Amino acid sequence: MSRNKIKMSSYIFDQIHAAALAQDPHYLADQNIRWLARKDDDDLRLMVNAEVKVLALGTRTFAISIENGHDRYYCFSGLAIPDQLPTNLDEVEPTPGLFACVVYCTELQALGTASQARDILEQQYARQPGYAGHELSDIAPLFPSLYFVKMRAGVDAPYLEALERVAGAYIAAGYPGHPLEVDNRLRLRLLSLFEAGADTIPFSLPLQGLLSYNWPSLFLDLYRCLEQLYTALKLKGLVEKISHKGSLAELAYLLEEELSWRPKEQDALASILALSSSDTRSKILSAFEFDVAELIDYSSSKCARSIYKLRNSHVHFRPAMKAEPKSSAQWNEIVIAMCDAVDDVYDALGAEFLKDRSGLQAAV
Repeated sequence: MSRNKIKMSSYIFDQIHAAALAQDPHYLADQNIRWLARKDDDDLRLMVNAEVKVLALGTRTFAISIENGHDRYYCFSGLAIPDQLPTNLDEVEPTPGLFACVVYCTELQALGTASQARDILEQQYARQPGYAGHELSDIAPLFPSLYFVKMRAGVDAPYLEALERVAGAYIAAGYPGHPLEVDNRLRLRLLSLFEAGADTIPFSLPLQGLLSYNWPSLFLDLYRCLEQLYTALKLKGLVEKISHKGSLAELAYLLEEELSWRPKEQDALASILALSSSDTRSKILSAFEFDVAELIDYSSSKCARSIYKLRNSHVHFRPAMKAEPKSSAQWNEIVIAMCDAVDDVYDALGAEFLKDRSGLQAAV
């Protein structure tokens, strides 16, 4: 459904007045008509017709996609700008159409001062001699900083189809080293997870973890990705004996909802980690400070025991389950290993678990 350009313009300038009035109660907000000066007809069509999706990540922090025909743009606010953008994205200058879409669709509030509003708005409005709209360069500084990128034409990059993956890749690419002490190896590993991971990974979870202020939250969100697949192997065997046309995920939901059935978590974790590569299991054990050089094999049970113990120490708050302090260096290794585990397990089971026999992904 198309947007009304008059309402969009009114919103932008009403916000400037509102910010000025909040700062100076003596500021006089007028009702004069104003708008952004047009770039061209194509940009005007984008402004009113583009498909816009908004992903709120916090107060004044968001990612937004703007799709117009074959063109796809993304805008980020409240996030560090990467030195090198994720794959197949290029920086672009904002246009009046892009700017208006973002401000209107996110209900972005202005930050300008009363004196700025007076300087820019007084004697500049409809029916004033020579008025043809406000230049974007005058209006944009009165709002939070917006950063725009565009998908390269003709590329095949599945991760760019999902806004959560784009946001995760963007944050990982530009992660500033705080609040978590993410080292360069982990930063690149997280970037790879968002850009190249299986489509069935629930990317909202690692994105949520990446936005966290502490290591356990990032670890637990990656753990939850694995937890979703705990029933997969048992249900694979079950559907060979019963008639079930939906996805394994739907069957897992029914069994837990109706019968309160779910597998033992540590055993289930071990069973799916057995499908990961020996290199991944070696990384897990090394991250938990096993001497892998002395091990005959990289047991999935040992991996599961270590991961599940760490999970319990941060989920429960009992004296016997107090979490042991870990350095940032060890957390970096643990999270890298968890990313590898998520990649391996979803490559092996994700599509089969989440898609029904028609190939459609289940809504879970």
